[in-house]
Amino acid sequence: MPAGLHEELARASDRNGVSLNQFITSVLAGAVGWGRDDVATIGTAKTRSRSLTILLAANLLLVAAAAVSAIAFLVAAWLN
Repeated sequence: MPAGLHEELARASDRNGVSLNQFITSVLAGAVGWGRDDVATIGTAKTRSRSLTILLAANLLLVAAAAVSAIAFLVAAWLN
């Protein structure tokens, strides 16, 4: 394998957080359509997981803010 190709593949596998062997196997399997249902797209699970975590945290903050506001309105209404 040419050194330049090896370096590029190594950088791509690092970006996707997988080993070089796993990256090459996945790319080759995808190229021939082998195990299409079983072979996960490299990097998308990690990106989805990070995005989902951010969205869930934002949702939690929004619900907490709504709960605090509702309690404040209830206390204000009770005192009047």
